[in-house]
Amino acid sequence: MKVQRVDMFVCPMAAPADTSGLQELADSGRIKPDTLVALVGKTEGTGAHDDWGRVWADVAMREWTAGFLGIPVGDVAKRVIFVFSGGCPGVITPHIAAITREWVEVPESHAGGDKRLVVGRAGSDPIAPEEVGRMGQIRKVAEGTREAMADAGLDDPRDVHLVMVKVPGLTVASIRDAELRGKSVVSHDLTFGPEGAGAYANDAAALGVALALGEVPESSLSDEVVRRNWDLYSEVAMTSSGGEKRHGEIVVFGNSVNSQSALHIGHAVTKDFIDAQGVRDALRVAGLKFRDGLPDEADLSRLVHVFAKSVIPGSDQIRGQRITLLDDTDAYQIGKALGGMLVASVTGRTTNYVSGGERNSHQGPPGGNIVAAVVRTA
Repeated sequence: MKVQRVDMFVCPMAAPADTSGLQELADSGRIKPDTLVALVGKTEGTGAHDDWGRVWADVAMREWTAGFLGIPVGDVAKRVIFVFSGGCPGVITPHIAAITREWVEVPESHAGGDKRLVVGRAGSDPIAPEEVGRMGQIRKVAEGTREAMADAGLDDPRDVHLVMVKVPGLTVASIRDAELRGKSVVSHDLTFGPEGAGAYANDAAALGVALALGEVPESSLSDEVVRRNWDLYSEVAMTSSGGEKRHGEIVVFGNSVNSQSALHIGHAVTKDFIDAQGVRDALRVAGLKFRDGLPDEADLSRLVHVFAKSVIPGSDQIRGQRITLLDDTDAYQIGKALGGMLVASVTGRTTNYVSGGERNSHQGPPGGNIVAAVVRTA
């Protein structure tokens, strides 16, 4: 029988167009054209819908990948999923994580045993500007998530620990296109503020994941609940958006007995913005050893990567004390930076994927944030 063998390699970047780390992996044979399935990373820049750093990185990585695969740039999306989150404030190091998957033949007698990492990918149908932040986007992301789960060989949502989604955001041009066709859009505010189109795009994508995994029933969903009903959320969705996208790109990570990977993934949810214990819980679930309540320093070398959200709470209270973050004009960047610092304080490294900065989100419960960790088992 054939099972998956997944690996993950994290490459720091000196600039948004720096492909040297990927080239080194290719030259050493650690990634191959027929095994590369996704590139996920943090790129320096503003993090806004038109973030120059993210767009530059996307173009450079697609050109490099096209050359690596020996295919036209326009065909890259059919083979490799790209999920880039812009903005690296504070102690977040710009980086790319290259994810590979190969199918290996094993005897039937080797089936079963410990669950190990599997990955699945899918692209949604094109998402029109009038669908962004609304049920049209939710349904298309849900269908793409189901396809990615099937591609990973996962049929139990409990085995899914992380779903990364990059969807289209609204731009001046896409809003004009919709309105010339007589359509409305969810917002003319192109920021990630409380009523911004970027936040609506991210949250509709998260609800699409929640719908696919059965975390939220479709009967509870409508255009009106997006960024309104915070009781609806996903505990494994990490979503972002950008004006350079035209359809959703989805990567599902989970654990399965049909895997020969040397990696394992686990996740947890923090209870608030300063919950280091929630980060430690994710590392523990993923398989790291702990000593005296902290990750064993000798065992941290097995930590491959951490993915986290850093959503600004909707309240000005944390553990009964007032904070002024909601009044800060730079709250979007500060919120992301605080998340990067929280994770780095536990992991002792800065190459962590930390996305966020939005105020409130359907990515995690109210006040909480999602943290997922990938650990090498041996």
